[in-house]
Amino acid sequence: MSRERTISLGPHSATPALSVLTPFYRYDTSDMLARMANAPTGVEFVLLDDGSGDAALLARVVEAATALNAPVRIIVRERNQGRAAARNRLVAEARGAYVLFLDADMAPDRPTFLTHWLSVTRCQQPDVAFGGLSLRHVARTRETALHHNLFGASDCRSAEHRQISPAQSTASANLLVRRAFLAAHPFDASFSGWGFEDTDWALTAAQHTAILHVDNPATHIGLDSAATLLRKSTEAGPNFARLAAKHPRAVRTFAAHRAAQLIKRAPLRKKMAQACAWIAKDELGAAPMPIRRAALKFFRAAQYAEHLA
Repeated sequence: MSRERTISLGPHSATPALSVLTPFYRYDTSDMLARMANAPTGVEFVLLDDGSGDAALLARVVEAATALNAPVRIIVRERNQGRAAARNRLVAEARGAYVLFLDADMAPDRPTFLTHWLSVTRCQQPDVAFGGLSLRHVARTRETALHHNLFGASDCRSAEHRQISPAQSTASANLLVRRAFLAAHPFDASFSGWGFEDTDWALTAAQHTAILHVDNPATHIGLDSAATLLRKSTEAGPNFARLAAKHPRAVRTFAAHRAAQLIKRAPLRKKMAQACAWIAKDELGAAPMPIRRAALKFFRAAQYAEHLA
């Protein structure tokens, strides 16, 4: 068990209606916190530094949290425990009847973001609700152009569209959950490393309740370079295999799973994956974006194929 300490900031309050939960690891949450200025009454913020080991980073986060003038607690862990375990620890610390998972690299699209979520908790009272993702507040750069294109094509969907496949369209980056429901259905901490712990949770949650999709999006401002996308794709292979073993019927419908099964039988797949990585990075700046996106998807599926039974 990692040793930890808790920093309490801001005014004391009665039991909040909503706890905003943000885990972070070597990522500065100051910008996200700054966008939460003038948070409505009834909201608390709970953050978890999951073993960053960076005193200067923590000082910046504390400064931004202090400026909120809202109840804030920052849990500081000595060692990294992983994304699923971090979220479970945040839930244990939360006091609100509802929690809102909001990743450190997110930016609410509208000033009414938290007010909207409070209205959802009062009027619709769901067990689970997902607000959606966007690119509204992030600029496309040469370094992040591939991720910007990929994210816009696959993750930025309306609530109506997401409701068609509610579990598969749910992510933990802007996720509202009744705290009592999370107590019965925590994140699976066996998903260590990068990827799919939130997909696993959503597929499990959908077996017990309906997932509501609403249009209350937040921008993913932490877009990655092509090299980082390739690295994360490689790291995600074991977790994708774990997801497929745990939810075989659901995951068989995923396009990535179908592609991985085809690639698994292909000759020279490792060399093809290397070629696709080169195309996705496009260091010469010559490949059209649809080709780069297809190359990344092939590379990703090839990494999953290495781990599927």
